[in-house]
Amino acid sequence: MKVAKVQIEAPIASFRYPHFLIGRQTSFGMPPPSTIYGHIASAAGEWLDPADVRFAYQFSFQARGSDLEHQHVITKGGQTFKWEERKYPVSTQAVVQPHLRDFLFGCRLTLYLHPPELAEAFRHPVFCVILGRSQDLASITSVKVLELEKAKGAYFEETLLPFAMRPLLGRGVTVLMPRYIEPPPDREPHFARYIMLFDLIYAGDVSHSNRLLQQEDQTPKEWLVDPDSPPKNDGVKRGLVFHSFVGDDDNVAGF
Repeated sequence: MKVAKVQIEAPIASFRYPHFLIGRQTSFGMPPPSTIYGHIASAAGEWLDPADVRFAYQFSFQARGSDLEHQHVITKGGQTFKWEERKYPVSTQAVVQPHLRDFLFGCRLTLYLHPPELAEAFRHPVFCVILGRSQDLASITSVKVLELEKAKGAYFEETLLPFAMRPLLGRGVTVLMPRYIEPPPDREPHFARYIMLFDLIYAGDVSHSNRLLQQEDQTPKEWLVDPDSPPKNDGVKRGLVFHSFVGDDDNVAGF
């Protein structure tokens, strides 16, 4: 299986929980699938058919912090203002409201994309490269086409896994993330459950205490791995589980 492997770095990134608007805006510990789709579309310069693209990634950051931002809350006007002895109605009015915004510092994203032809879009991105909000500028440091391999053992860390793996996995944080947001004008969001895995675990034919549970007919016999990834535990390479943006939530390649 050939994929595009893109390495991206960003000094600051924030992936806001979409259902929190007032008070504190918390951030996911890694980018949701909808953010990945927007990142790909920005590089390609067009809305791609989400059914044609699959992705996997490894994401890390050095620290987490928060900063005070101003939120402009705009409402329908109900007051009037006076000018030259006459009163005029106000159509809209805004209130500046301070709130805390969480952010991630020193971010690194290794993105794997299928089909591999998407590598060309990241070699010549159409729009400015960002990771998260429009002000979170990022840099593409490497783009290549890579041939993945199959192996009986693999390791996983700092990655997003499908919720279907929850019965096999005692680690990781279960989250509800935006999976895909339809193009304008409707912009209808779609959500799905995932596992944010920060710890190191092993799968398949690997002797280690931190392993996926084995369930007959539910655990793959082989795993897709990145042959260029750093080896661990006697040569085991990084495993990849690919996600889709539409269709069955658990319809992922490699699992």
